Amino acid sequence: MATAAQLGDWRACPRCGTALEHAERSVVCPSCGLEEYANPAPTASALVLDERGRILLARRAGDPGARLWDLLGGFMDEGEAPLETLRRELREETGLEVEVGEFLGGIPDRYGAEGIWTINFYWAARLAGGEPHPADDVAELAWFPQGALPRREEFAFANTIELLEHVGATFRP
Repeated sequence: MATAAQLGDWRACPRCGTALEHAERSVVCPSCGLEEYANPAPTASALVLDERGRILLARRAGDPGARLWDLLGGFMDEGEAPLETLRRELREETGLEVEVGEFLGGIPDRYGAEGIWTINFYWAARLAGGEPHPADDVAELAWFPQGALPRREEFAFANTIELLEHVGATFRP
């Protein structure tokens, strides 16, 4: 998957070597017909709530957004269904099993300031088993009341803030 900026740098067709024709968000080979489009990478994430209604947040261990807060989830693998991704990522990042609930929406964003475009799909989830422990890509896990989340600038991605606002959570000033 390539970004529009990356496609703009492509000069020759990777199949046949012919010069490519460029459009705003795609390239086409006039010889062999190859077409490549700039499409967002899909993610599946969860708004995990405990029995008290608190939200589970993860402090990111690496870039983009190292040491900033995020909701749990990650990139979909090829051929993987979104809810498979969601459950796999939660197990990998926290050791938790979750019961997936309501679909909360899809929000476009970038994976870092100059990163690839993503489309971030969110579901509500409740704990179904396990004890939370951070994996190597998570520096810390913490529960926060919905009315007292960390400040906006302490979050890694705009889509996370948008989703939290959508569900009525509030941030510390």
